[in-house]
Amino acid sequence: MSVADSKVVSEDEGGTARIAAEFAGRLQPGDLILLVGEVGAGKSTFVRSALRELGVEGPIPSPTFTIGRAYRGRVPAFHLDLYRLELPAEEVPDLLGEYLDPSGITFVEWPDRPMGNLFDSPRRIGRVEIRHLDGDRREIRLSEPVSPD
Repeated sequence: MSVADSKVVSEDEGGTARIAAEFAGRLQPGDLILLVGEVGAGKSTFVRSALRELGVEGPIPSPTFTIGRAYRGRVPAFHLDLYRLELPAEEVPDLLGEYLDPSGITFVEWPDRPMGNLFDSPRRIGRVEIRHLDGDRREIRLSEPVSPD
């Protein structure tokens, strides 16, 4: 595990929210955060709390059925949920390009979907892996955004 990585256990949804807020406080415009975890692991809860820390107000619904949502906070923020995306990779950049504004911070759930080279960019890329342990407990592995080399 590199210095930029950490693993923490959240005891409940409030703990996950605190971890997400601390993580979001270190993000910069242009960061791309990939979220990995099984259905119901807490990815959307994590993103919702991170967006609150970034100054987003009002409702923050999951974009599961809309693929993506854009928000205004201290910086533009975007939340993509690619779980239901079933497009040829060559069609994806046109559909998702608006959510990858380099002046904003983008959170992507289910980044393992076929995206072609959509995430091959000079942006700093971070990763959050959430694993359900038992009850409300979650193991969260945070990889701080780093520039691709």
